[in-house]
Amino acid sequence: MNDDDNYRTPSFNKLYFGLPGHVRKQAVDAYNLFKLNPRHPSLRSHPLKKTRLGKHENGSISITITMQYRAIFVTKNGVNLWYWIGTTDSYSAFTGIKDS
Repeated sequence: MNDDDNYRTPSFNKLYFGLPGHVRKQAVDAYNLFKLNPRHPSLRSHPLKKTRLGKHENGSISITITMQYRAIFVTKNGVNLWYWIGTTDSYSAFTGIKDS
């Protein structure tokens, strides 16, 4: 998933490789769609608000992999750094935001 504009951090890779195989495939499919059209409606891409309980970086963006899985990236120096992926339950705990 690394290319000139996108980079998976080691923490993302660890979470990614811990996912079930079918979810990893769906994540790759969502990433390929993201590369074609980062604003595609099915990705439900949206900026994350900073919360007191959240562990996400300021300026982060969330995308939907499936209704049960999300991924988060932040753009730095023109590169999307993908640093988190997981279930909606772990997303809520990580971001401090109730997922809907």
